Amino acid sequence: MLHEGGANKSLSEAAMLIGGAVCFTLGVMTVVSAVRSILWHRRMLRHSIPMDYLDGAAPEHKHSPGEVANGHTLDA
Repeated sequence: MLHEGGANKSLSEAAMLIGGAVCFTLGVMTVVSAVRSILWHRRMLRHSIPMDYLDGAAPEHKHSPGEVANGHTLDA
């Protein structure tokens, strides 16, 4: 009976070690995914803001009739 308890203890320790490693790995993956998502959303928001808004609507920066935000034109 003591032998069974000792064997069970080592299996329990191994299971706890594996479970801890899995939880740690999932935690790291979650943090990395969150950081990448935040950086991606910041980049997308930065690209979606019109240049006039970032420039403070400076009077020296005039758009041509076919020009839209970020200096792009409506031409193909």
